[in-house]
Amino acid sequence: MKRFLQLLALFLLISMPDMFAQFEGTIGIGAHASYGTEINRPGIGGHMHYYHTNSLRFAPSFTYFPEIKDRWMWMIDADAHYILPVSITASLYPIGGIHYSSWLFDETSEVPRTTKHRLGANLGLGFQHDISYRVRANFELKYQFIRDYSQVMLSAGFGFWF
Repeated sequence: MKRFLQLLALFLLISMPDMFAQFEGTIGIGAHASYGTEINRPGIGGHMHYYHTNSLRFAPSFTYFPEIKDRWMWMIDADAHYILPVSITASLYPIGGIHYSSWLFDETSEVPRTTKHRLGANLGLGFQHDISYRVRANFELKYQFIRDYSQVMLSAGFGFWF
């Protein structure tokens, strides 16, 4: 019996890296709805998740904020997430990344349309919940450091991973 337990323990130690290698190299895509405090309106977009390792994933995204009162905006974010499991179906992740946005203004008929392009940085926290085997919901709160347009961004979305 002692020999059997030793062999079982050895087998578990050898196979342990394979038990946690379930996400490395996988890709996921999804859609999200966002709200930006500086643009002061909801937006919609899409995102992709690429798991570089089991804990580190890269998450590029695109979000479009439609025109309201002659002002609209679109943005591209390239974030990194470090996954911290809370339970078997839920995880928290800090967010850090870079940001590019294009702000379009059409204020009066005398002044032509103006466009301002901005680079920035993202810093925040996210939460994901696995709804089913390949479907998950995510919620993110991040601050975008953008010259003249810094804002808090709240997003909620869902995605599928392959």
